[in-house]
Amino acid sequence: MYIVNHTYEEIREVVVGIILGRTTVTFGPSQWAHLKSGVAEAFARGEARPGQQVHHSQQRLSVPDAELVRDVFWDLFRQGFITLGMDDNNEQWPFFRLSHFGAAALTSQSPYRFHDASSFVSLVRAEVPDISPEAVVYLEEAVAAFYAGCLLASCVMLGVAAEAEFLRLAEIAALHATHGSKFSSMRKLIGVRQKIAKFQECLKLVPDLPYEATEDLETNFLAIQSVLRIARNDAGHPTGAKPQRENVYVYLQLFAPFARQAMRLRQTFA
Repeated sequence: MYIVNHTYEEIREVVVGIILGRTTVTFGPSQWAHLKSGVAEAFARGEARPGQQVHHSQQRLSVPDAELVRDVFWDLFRQGFITLGMDDNNEQWPFFRLSHFGAAALTSQSPYRFHDASSFVSLVRAEVPDISPEAVVYLEEAVAAFYAGCLLASCVMLGVAAEAEFLRLAEIAALHATHGSKFSSMRKLIGVRQKIAKFQECLKLVPDLPYEATEDLETNFLAIQSVLRIARNDAGHPTGAKPQRENVYVYLQLFAPFARQAMRLRQTFA
């Protein structure tokens, strides 16, 4: 299998998932060697091709990933999330367990974290139950490209998914019995960027939008859509510039709150 070196945040997410029991691996997180094995297994499973069998004994971390797992582990220890020793019979290293503080603190962290296409689509569906099938197809491609190291392709696919959700919203707004006439002029525009700008103008003309549809609107819809468009434009033009892996990971995380805001607006205009 093609070996991908992962970021600190990606590895921390998998480590936390294993420790909390959210990510199922062959050996439970009771000692250091099992944790390393579990991280390798989780990444291999998430990045495997359809139908490919993943056996835990055949999985190994790259040298950079192994060092980052070590960094993550001791950072979690220093932060009080884990404690050394598992029980009275295994009181010392290499055994460890989740601390009571860690159990409470780690479960309340950001929900927009993922380590493969399945977990990413699941978190998006949890936020946006009516996400369009077209958007899901492009999101799966975006995450698959990300973990294959194809960062330009990931940006392009993510941008297409965002456009699909925006255009869906724009069409529903244009069909609204009361306010549709305000948005119908968008149909004459060709470029998505022009349609986004026009939608923003038209939205200001709609009085008394419910709080649920406008809460954090600037952050969760307008700003996020702008970021995704920039990411796709930079990737889609032959400049030779390659986005940083960390930046693309952030772009992917931004999709869920954006799509949730679009859903709330769709429900308002439906």
